[in-house]
Amino acid sequence: MEHRVTAVLVAAGSSTRMGFDKLSFDLGGETVLERSVRAFDECPEVDELVIVTGASSENAQRAVARCKKPVRLVKGGSTRAESARSGVAAAHGKLVAVHDAARPFVSQSVIADTIAAAARCGAAAPAVPVKDTIKQAKGGNGKTVPEGCMVENTPDRSTLYAVQTPQCFDRTAYLAALDELDEASARLVTDDCSLFELTGRPVELVQGDYANIKITTREDLPRAENGGKKMRIGHGYDVHRLVEGRKLILGGVEVPYEKGLLGHSDADVLAHAVMDAVLGAAALGDIGQHFPDTAEEYAGADSLMLARRVAEIMTEHGWRIENIDATILCQRPKLAPHIPAMRAKLAEAFGMPVDAVSVKATTEEHLGFTGEGLGIAAHAVALIEAV
Repeated sequence: MEHRVTAVLVAAGSSTRMGFDKLSFDLGGETVLERSVRAFDECPEVDELVIVTGASSENAQRAVARCKKPVRLVKGGSTRAESARSGVAAAHGKLVAVHDAARPFVSQSVIADTIAAAARCGAAAPAVPVKDTIKQAKGGNGKTVPEGCMVENTPDRSTLYAVQTPQCFDRTAYLAALDELDEASARLVTDDCSLFELTGRPVELVQGDYANIKITTREDLPRAENGGKKMRIGHGYDVHRLVEGRKLILGGVEVPYEKGLLGHSDADVLAHAVMDAVLGAAALGDIGQHFPDTAEEYAGADSLMLARRVAEIMTEHGWRIENIDATILCQRPKLAPHIPAMRAKLAEAFGMPVDAVSVKATTEEHLGFTGEGLGIAAHAVALIEAV
């Protein structure tokens, strides 16, 4: 990048909605602020960093100690806008990338794309399409819905974007826009892009990232004990004997062979192990409990049909299946040519992308029940997440 770039990280907030200093929260070996600083320190397009601090700069000083690039610390103001202004004023870059330090998960591609767009047109910001329907109604305090709040309008969702940071600008234009705003207009500035919009300057939006969240309340913290993700892991195992006169069904795929697996249903040992792993992760029993082999309706049943029912059970109990990893223990026949089809059928049955389903096959070097060709077994592991 021919333009010298300064990253301005605004870290002067009071964290009143969090109840503690969110920027010092441990993300696993580094704080929120340290991770945000690292993202820009590692970005090839950024030449220097300015960190805007609050009353205490101790957290920022720890983050600075890890930086390879030049860093300056400056004091912020009483508002976020004043803090951003202080940071931009201290920057040396032709371009400034103003970033909320409470967005620690910003990616390198988002930073680079936004800087490149600002170099073209003078101002740019990352954004993502709004997923929810938005209602325009009576104004409130921004925290709760006021009493008697009647809907006035429903904007076209296809025109709405949630704007993120870093927001990048030509530094000279940024400072000029500040000088052009009168006091009334200044009160309308809700983010740095607003400054350009209110002074008639163009702003380009580039593709952001839904993972680039701003940590504002405890619910935003990425840990289960703080209201974040809740995950569980389950293991499943099944084995069936090989006999003549039966089809060999594995993962919903009919595999050409002289023998098939013996069982009450279609004896799909792979699908059975996966179902047990999924149910086990949620502590919801096993397939024998949900589809007993004493029930006539399951005689010869298609195991993928049962897998679809297991997926429904998981949804009913508030779980989403994140990924599946399974291994088939089989001496003969060779299964490698059929594994892609098994993955696809299992993915469809559980409502998952194919790349979240792994199926492997191995022999047991002629050892044991499966190694002697007497039967086929399968192990499976599943990861589920609360929704």
